[in-house]
Amino acid sequence: MGTNPSRMRKLIRWAVRLLACVFLFALTVTVIFIVHCRPTRLSFSPTPETLRHPAQAAGIDNYARPEVDTFYTYPEWYIVWSYQSKADFQRNHLPSGYSYFGDIGQFWQAYCCVYAASRTSYPFPAGDHIMLAVIGSSFSVEYFLKGLYEETIGRLSEMTSHHQQVAEDIYAAQVAENYAEFVHIRPFYEFSFAHALHGLWKETPFLTTHLARTIERRAWLTLDYSVEAFYCEIIELGTHATYGFEDTTTDAWIEFPPSDTPLTSTSPASFKLLRDLGNRQAIVQIPRYQEFTSVAQNLIHNGVRFHQIAGNELIVISAIAPASWANHVLNLQLLISQPLIVNPDNTRSVLLCRVSDLPTILPLLESQGLKIEHLYDY
Repeated sequence: MGTNPSRMRKLIRWAVRLLACVFLFALTVTVIFIVHCRPTRLSFSPTPETLRHPAQAAGIDNYARPEVDTFYTYPEWYIVWSYQSKADFQRNHLPSGYSYFGDIGQFWQAYCCVYAASRTSYPFPAGDHIMLAVIGSSFSVEYFLKGLYEETIGRLSEMTSHHQQVAEDIYAAQVAENYAEFVHIRPFYEFSFAHALHGLWKETPFLTTHLARTIERRAWLTLDYSVEAFYCEIIELGTHATYGFEDTTTDAWIEFPPSDTPLTSTSPASFKLLRDLGNRQAIVQIPRYQEFTSVAQNLIHNGVRFHQIAGNELIVISAIAPASWANHVLNLQLLISQPLIVNPDNTRSVLLCRVSDLPTILPLLESQGLKIEHLYDY
């Protein structure tokens, strides 16, 4: 059966209007940030441009990325942490109790913080602001609508089931977990909500024990997954048209510890040796996203030192810390501390340090009871 041209034109017009609304909202928020976010003095100087393109890396494509990206990657990843937090919450709780509005506030707080920290030290990264304003706006709209619905109609629906989970609640919790795991390693718009919608109707048993809750969840999740699938497709097309395809690796200049073993014996299978520089040094290619953090930690635990990551000598990291933790670590700057809304005994501490200090700082933070969450690899 062919596609109805009239219907397709209507869908395109609807998508254009939606994106226009998101863009206008994003533009407004960006202007407010530019005006109101007060600059924060950094404890470190940016990596000089001459050092970001060393002779040792000459001829290696995409070796260097803008150092300012390590700051703006944090609010982007805050959305990932929010999805993971929501998935963890839904394992044992009904969705009306989640902190949708609190997460919206913390995203914009994080955005304001990294802008304040980088605005006087780095050139204005227009692309980062556009990206964060768009995804932040869509995240805010998504959570506002979900929070509004779940705390009204959803909460009433929960009462009809005596606050017990129905099959659709269990299925939605599993989709949330799958989505959270996916966005740790791939862009959110690549997740198949169409597949989730298919599973809702084909794989989830329709039970009548709590019929009102079952029907309400079916209707709400059908709408939710349908809108998410359409929006992800639009964002994917727009992202690829504007930015092309994301690189999936990051290059790093590292130094291996003294050893009589061959250079590659220390190398896990998860990274690639690009250039042996001699004297136990090399340029290697490491996967991006969450895998970068685990690979970098593994290297550091095996005595490897980083000279540069993506041509840069500064990096932002985050760690989950006890609420009482205060930063007294030398050569480490606390940029922002955000309480975990669903677990106020802990905070997410966002920190800035030199790449070369990672082998000292990471074990020290762990010894103080912090859990290293992420290294923001530009």
